[in-house]
Amino acid sequence: MKHKHELAVLLAACGWGLIGLFTRRLGALGLGSGDILLVRACGCALFFAAALALRGLSGFAVRPRDLPLLTAFGLTTLFFTYCYYRSIALASMSVACTLMFTAPVFVMIMSLFVFHERFSRQKLISLFLALGGVALVSGLVSGGAAFSALGALFGLLSGLGYALYNIFSKLLSQRGYTVWQINFYGWFICAVFCALIWGFRGAAPAVADGAERWLCFWMVLISGFTPALLYNWALGSMEASRASMMGTLEPVVATVAGAAAFHESISPAGFAGIALVLAAVAVLNIKRRKA
Repeated sequence: MKHKHELAVLLAACGWGLIGLFTRRLGALGLGSGDILLVRACGCALFFAAALALRGLSGFAVRPRDLPLLTAFGLTTLFFTYCYYRSIALASMSVACTLMFTAPVFVMIMSLFVFHERFSRQKLISLFLALGGVALVSGLVSGGAAFSALGALFGLLSGLGYALYNIFSKLLSQRGYTVWQINFYGWFICAVFCALIWGFRGAAPAVADGAERWLCFWMVLISGFTPALLYNWALGSMEASRASMMGTLEPVVATVAGAAAFHESISPAGFAGIALVLAAVAVLNIKRRKA
């Protein structure tokens, strides 16, 4: 299938964009950001462990020299997600989302040195379109977004963390690890450190209750396991900077989902932002003619 990797990244962005539908409900039930992250990490680790076990126990084997990189990948997953949640709490969803999607800037810069990727004019145009679109969707440009210095700092840190997530995942893929192995160890290490930091006391009631258990299950499947699988699979066959740029579709999905589920209004600037992000994805996928 043509453009299957690009389609996988877009579907992953859609899944991640729906995470707010689950976290808002779980937050209303009393779970904190750390508790929600712990549930998500444990659930994803179990899903990927089951997938690896079905493919043979040899899939759990890793080279000792790669353990530091796997650990860094897991800690990066925890870091950028926690910073994103903190930015939402201290500033607003719009500011947090805008600043997290400064990640393509970090990815493009780091990819120049790590993967020796070419920084083309096409990428630059797509970058400006995407960042402008995210800013419009969020309401940051129109002045409708709440702002705080500490919230902005956490937002930028989440962007840096998300960029590192892309870089580490690409490095592990280049070392021969499958998407199943990368995701299992990433989520497993994230879950271990979440448990050490926050413990299970806050998350246990949600997992024990029948209705809330199903809510956690669908959160893990739709906004955890499936997007991570699709994104990291695609990342093994395309440039990290390109994948990160296409991931800017996520805030658009989050905005539309919020309007549909919680009757949050979308301003004319928001619609213009959605158009810019879609244009950025289109520009990134235009194949340049050879001279």
